[in-house]
Amino acid sequence: MRSGRSFLALGLWMGVLACLAGGGAEAGSGWPGLRGPNGDGAVRDARLFAPGASPALVLGWKRDLGPGYSIVAADDARLVTMFASGGADVAAAFDPATGRELWRYRIADVYIGHDGSDDGPISSPLLAGGRVYGLGPRGNLFALDAATGNAIWSKDLVKEHGAVSPYYGFTSSPILVDGVLVVEIGAGAGKAIAGFKPEDGSLLWSVGDAAINYHSPIAITLGGRQQVVAADQKVLYGLDAASGKVIWSYEHKGDESATGGQTIVPVPAGDGRLLLLNKADSSTMIQVAPGEAGAFKITELWTNNAIRGTYVIPVYHEGHVYGMTGHIMTCVDAQTGVAKWRSREPGDGFPTLVGDQLVIITKPGTLHIAEASPAGYHELARLNLFEENTWSAVAFADGHLYARSRSHLARIDLAAVAPNAGSVVRARVNSEFDTFLEAAGKASDKNAVIDAYLARQKAFPIIEETGRVHFLYRGNAKDVGIVGDMIGFRREDPMKRLADTDLFYYTTQLEPDAAVTYGFLVDYAKPIADPRNPRPGKGLFGDVSLLTMPAWREPGWLASAARGRQGRLEPLEFDSHVREGRKCLTQVYLPADYDKQPAKRYPLLFVHDGQDALDQGSMKNALDQLVGVTVQPLIAVFMIPDPNDKELNQGQFDKYTEMLVTELIPKLDAKYRTIKEPSSRAAFGAADGANAALFSVLGHPETFGRLGAQSATIMTAAEYNKQLPGAEAQPMVTYLAWGTYDLRSPHEAWDMAKGNRELWALMRSKGYRPTGGEQPDGFGWIVWRAHLDKMLTALYPAHQN
Repeated sequence: MRSGRSFLALGLWMGVLACLAGGGAEAGSGWPGLRGPNGDGAVRDARLFAPGASPALVLGWKRDLGPGYSIVAADDARLVTMFASGGADVAAAFDPATGRELWRYRIADVYIGHDGSDDGPISSPLLAGGRVYGLGPRGNLFALDAATGNAIWSKDLVKEHGAVSPYYGFTSSPILVDGVLVVEIGAGAGKAIAGFKPEDGSLLWSVGDAAINYHSPIAITLGGRQQVVAADQKVLYGLDAASGKVIWSYEHKGDESATGGQTIVPVPAGDGRLLLLNKADSSTMIQVAPGEAGAFKITELWTNNAIRGTYVIPVYHEGHVYGMTGHIMTCVDAQTGVAKWRSREPGDGFPTLVGDQLVIITKPGTLHIAEASPAGYHELARLNLFEENTWSAVAFADGHLYARSRSHLARIDLAAVAPNAGSVVRARVNSEFDTFLEAAGKASDKNAVIDAYLARQKAFPIIEETGRVHFLYRGNAKDVGIVGDMIGFRREDPMKRLADTDLFYYTTQLEPDAAVTYGFLVDYAKPIADPRNPRPGKGLFGDVSLLTMPAWREPGWLASAARGRQGRLEPLEFDSHVREGRKCLTQVYLPADYDKQPAKRYPLLFVHDGQDALDQGSMKNALDQLVGVTVQPLIAVFMIPDPNDKELNQGQFDKYTEMLVTELIPKLDAKYRTIKEPSSRAAFGAADGANAALFSVLGHPETFGRLGAQSATIMTAAEYNKQLPGAEAQPMVTYLAWGTYDLRSPHEAWDMAKGNRELWALMRSKGYRPTGGEQPDGFGWIVWRAHLDKMLTALYPAHQN
């Protein structure tokens, strides 16, 4: 399905978070930067819990913090992190014992989050040698006195060195190696990676030619020699920190994805091995070893998809790598690349290694301690830490864990015995499903109870009168997960197994008239349809299943074909001069009475992403049944996209709409009996097509006077503020609709429903009165098509005929 494709590509750029901005520092106590004291995300000479203990995690303190993605750097006297507060990006220090703020330094005006990111800094600070070093998202590189927060020096990398800001701002975290501050600055040929004098910030050396996006360096020892290892967009370098001399280099073959080549942070994996998450669909392990005459030899050990599709930097322990594959915790043999195990627990999150135990903070804000073992995922303790999302790995210093979310900073203490929390009385839910689970759990023949219960059900999923929905999967599987509109994009939830059975279930709550698509992931495979649900649900998650709640009603026109009112489609195509010879492909819908009334003229409706509207939205059938009944007779022009059209796939509509206005419309006016007035022309689309419709109508008020948009893929309505002069200056008939469960990522900072709500409010504030509004729907034509009658009637009601 093309709808939403350009946003999905854009949304993946969200990977520019601090968790990808790896940092290292000279060895020492505490947690000096993002990747810890040794540049590998680990403290190996410590242990959280002794063998045989009854471990527990206890909240030491929690305090408010502004938004940002920086990890917490820590020594025995202070914690330092960066965030947005009071209209500025700041670095601040806090007392480890109490969380009290010690000092604050203003970096620059706040960097406003956009297109999926929150406000504030992304890079992480470095605590080293009594100083704090940091890089703000606008390119401000600075050094502070760690005790007072007073500035020692500050450099503007953009003005002074020509550094080019990545799309989400500067992200690279500084490291200090052999008395040189190393930062990836991306300042053009020969200046991708730079070394600075820590005393005054003066440039010592630079190297590398390719772009820097969200890469960061690490410092490790290879072949008995300490080196800076850093990647730009094309090459991985081993550098001498003092001189910047290239010791070795390797073309890493990274792609241009946010979970691949854009964000490479090398992961040390023992015996000279380095893991590179260099592509969205795979990662590569290389080995760097001394060769002849002081040279280094680089060998590719393996490339596979065992760890892929993630912003999370893995950690290494005793021959194995622990990281995320998509949203699944995975253990991989570092030598062979073979996956040893995968686990949905604890959820999508960021690992830190302390001794032989993993500390994992999940994006929803839960904290987990588990064994780092190839035998499987075994959890030792957990804590519900934050109510909001977190994208920063946990730091360990002086026997405590330090974590931050997008709103809070916290210290977590370690207890040998779980504290007595008192008894908790939970209200029992007396539903048939809960009764069934209880009975099956106690039965000696569990399968017989399950068989009898399933046989009594009239439909699946099971829907209760309260709105609770129970999704069921039964089959031979070790693990079953679920995806769906109700859960959100880039997220998989685990289904629970009824103990000692092959039945898995997942429960949620939906509105009485909701409509969503969902699918099951059996043993970590791709989503499949629900075998017990006969309703197909092609959408965001592929060919899955459709769930409609009891109060949802399917329009009558969907179930039958019109009789006696069949319009026809005929192709119209031409080579566009405006678009430099690119072919414009359309299907033109002529209503049933077009040939019977030769004197009659018709309004024009342009449908962007028209092939999906025809194939998946059954829009011709809608026109056949509604035109002349509730909808004014019209000519509809279905714009057929070219899948290789990079401009449209990236949301660039300038030349596209110019072609529409200056070439296509004149051809249509010449060939067909059209009404040549803006008030009789409308543009409509869904998802990306809605964006094209918005761009067409708002950018060409002299041509269009009607707008239809279904589930526009917009982050915020702010960009439309200037394009909407007001209803008096630009009269316009508007239909704007979206779904509660539209394209969104609960673990990231974007929600298309929110953007549509903002646009609705903006239009109303400027005097427009859009129809449509929000429905408890998912994302895709399988649900959008049910609203075509409302859209068509709103734009061209039959009484205007």
